[in-house]
Amino acid sequence: MMKRHHLRGIPVFLGALLAMLGTVSVTGARPASAAPLVDITCPMGSQVGTYSPGLTYEPREVAFEANGNVSGCVDLSGNGIAGASFSGAGHGTASCVTGSVSNSTTYHWSNGRHSVVTGTGAINVKPNGITVLVLTGTVTSGLFTGATVVQTKALLNSDLTACLTPEGLTSVGGPITLTVAL
Repeated sequence: MMKRHHLRGIPVFLGALLAMLGTVSVTGARPASAAPLVDITCPMGSQVGTYSPGLTYEPREVAFEANGNVSGCVDLSGNGIAGASFSGAGHGTASCVTGSVSNSTTYHWSNGRHSVVTGTGAINVKPNGITVLVLTGTVTSGLFTGATVVQTKALLNSDLTACLTPEGLTSVGGPITLTVAL
């Protein structure tokens, strides 16, 4: 029989253990209502994108291409990812002020693997010619299949008058961030 003073620390230990486990159930799965865990965060990156036809203040159907990279990644997935290069293409109705697009992007991870992401994006213009574009998609093939990917871009329009011309704004670039949630 154990002495009572040896059992005093058990409630504290069990409380700490349960706090570490959080919302994990007995089977190890997260409840369906739990938010996805962010497994990769890449806080630094840049992108250059082109639009055809160029963006004007009048919404119209456009196609776009984007190329860039992300770095400084914090990888909790255990895949050894420090960064990635990416290229994407899409289309949608957009203007220099707002828009909605569909896209497909391929990420080439620093560990030699790749992910193909398909999704949608929303354009929202902020003061001083900064266009914020948030692309949300699902990994359809490659590493992290089924995961949700969010890429947030702050695209800096260095030619504020381009939107007023018939040709429109044809290229823009700026910093981006990336998260992958399983």
